[in-house]
Amino acid sequence: MTAPRLAMCQFDYELPASAIAQVPIEPRDAARLLVDRGADAAPDHLTVSDLPSLLRDGDVVVLNETRVMAARLPLRKSSGGAVEVLLLEPFPAAETDAVGAGEGAWSALVRPSRRVRDGAELRSDRDPSLRVLMGARLDDQRRAVTVVVGDAPLVDASDAAKLDRAGEPPLPPYIDAEIARRGVADRASASSTADVSPHEALLARYQTVYARTGASAAAPTAGLHLTESLLADVRQQGIEVVTVDLTVGLGTFAPVIAEHASQHTMHAEHFSVPSATLRACGAAKRVVAVGTTTVRALESAARMHCDAGLGAASGAAPGAVSGRTDLFLRRGDEFRVVDALLTNFHLPRSSLLLLIDAFIGPRWRGLYESALAQGYRFLSFGDAMLLERSERS
Repeated sequence: MTAPRLAMCQFDYELPASAIAQVPIEPRDAARLLVDRGADAAPDHLTVSDLPSLLRDGDVVVLNETRVMAARLPLRKSSGGAVEVLLLEPFPAAETDAVGAGEGAWSALVRPSRRVRDGAELRSDRDPSLRVLMGARLDDQRRAVTVVVGDAPLVDASDAAKLDRAGEPPLPPYIDAEIARRGVADRASASSTADVSPHEALLARYQTVYARTGASAAAPTAGLHLTESLLADVRQQGIEVVTVDLTVGLGTFAPVIAEHASQHTMHAEHFSVPSATLRACGAAKRVVAVGTTTVRALESAARMHCDAGLGAASGAAPGAVSGRTDLFLRRGDEFRVVDALLTNFHLPRSSLLLLIDAFIGPRWRGLYESALAQGYRFLSFGDAMLLERSERS
């Protein structure tokens, strides 16, 4: 089957600045939830706290447990000029020579990149022990950089907590970091007697409550709505909760600037799906993914592990699947695993909106229009929707 030629103008819609959430709601599960009831019915308007009541016997809920690092580093050149480095991911040791970098090399977005020469050393005002050495340009967007904390290079993303003092949470550019920091800090101080700095409060809030592994350059934002008590309620209903790990990077948040979807290049991101998750999904009556990154991890695993017959009647016991994925789901693509999706509202002309279109068809536009009319809050700190996959015609 030939993929349809999709003009990106089909995925444009008017998003007022007033609809973009700047501060997350508290408690997390008080976020509004638009529940899709199909093409022939109006959506329901609930809250995320209602999610347990919307799940069914035989459901499996899948979470992306990736952890967000303080990846946005405000730094200075020796001349005093400001430079911002957004760390994406470390290079495997076997690839560092190929990019002309040594131990501790990362791919990064640098602003302003053109004004920073190769070999320049950048310093942090917040953490004098941290240095970033500029490397070569990797492509039109990314550069290689070497991160040094103290006397040792930062080699592994599992050590990303060493960035917390110097770095900021990697909020997307449509969120004003200062507004978010003040808002989160005010709410944190109102609900706790602990002395938490605005910096610490925002780092904690831009993180899921179940974050455990990896080090992402953005949050899997649908998961920001879930609380430990909500997940406990889900489990008490006998519904299994399992995990994947997809390291969120450019593949997820890079804008689509091409005029047609087929011209967009997806950057690969690392993912891992445990064998227990594959088994649970294969036995489930319905697989409910929390977030588009979870969808891409599961659907990538299904494509890489097709011989195991994931979700089929072969009875094969699939092993864990890991690797890198540049899976770009769009209209006409088959969903082999995921049946329902909890997700936020996404930017116009984004790869994430194309995934939603592939999942439920063009009725996404009516749902978005309804949400805007009802005053829903959009994007990373906004509200959510629960979608049921449409059968392909």
